[in-house]
Amino acid sequence: MICKMVVSYDGTNYFGFQHQDNLDTIEDRLLNAIKHIDSTVTKIYGSGRTDKYVHARGQVISFETNMQLLEYNWIRATNSFLPDDIRIISVSYENDDFHARFSAKSKEYRYYIRYNSYSVFDRNYKEYINNLNIEKMVEAIEKFKGSHDFKGFCSAQIHELKDTNKIIYDAFINVKDEELEIVFIGNGFLKYQVRTMVGMLVDIGLGRKTIDYIDKVFEMKDPKMSSRVVSGHGLYLEKVNY
Repeated sequence: MICKMVVSYDGTNYFGFQHQDNLDTIEDRLLNAIKHIDSTVTKIYGSGRTDKYVHARGQVISFETNMQLLEYNWIRATNSFLPDDIRIISVSYENDDFHARFSAKSKEYRYYIRYNSYSVFDRNYKEYINNLNIEKMVEAIEKFKGSHDFKGFCSAQIHELKDTNKIIYDAFINVKDEELEIVFIGNGFLKYQVRTMVGMLVDIGLGRKTIDYIDKVFEMKDPKMSSRVVSGHGLYLEKVNY
């Protein structure tokens, strides 16, 4: 049977979600904890690969198991083998064709920027950038909605054969007293895509780029045109929809 887990984690102390030799990752921590309960599990699948320092409120993993535990017991047992900054939120059993990554219909990411004052307590969870023209940023984010080739808004190291066409179903900025909450909901995201789009919004907010510059990047499809990639500390995988 397929076990689906929703996972929340603080990415501050890890080198991203995906396994990397000799580095501490979320995937390795989760797999090791699950193997304490079912030693036959050798592989887990995540809905996506969050980068170094990136957090998650609703990451999803799936794996095959023959253990017929109650969902509550899965949560309690797995969490007992996990550090305090990684937690299983919910567990369910799914059909055999379910896959955490390939069954996903959409994902929601949120990025947080403190724009009024710096807080030492938020330094690992929100980026501090002041003197922003928030009205221009709110206007600019509309440009990302819809179906586009996001090759100019992702890592330059992405393989040339990879499909860089994605759909952004919704994108908006919630303006709060001390922070901006920048939200992107799409059918999928490329490596560094969200952090690069936020970087473009920041450059526009700082007056270093115009709003129309987004159209030029879409047209030229050159990652070098989007030079700012904001820190991973302010990024959260909010949820995955199936």
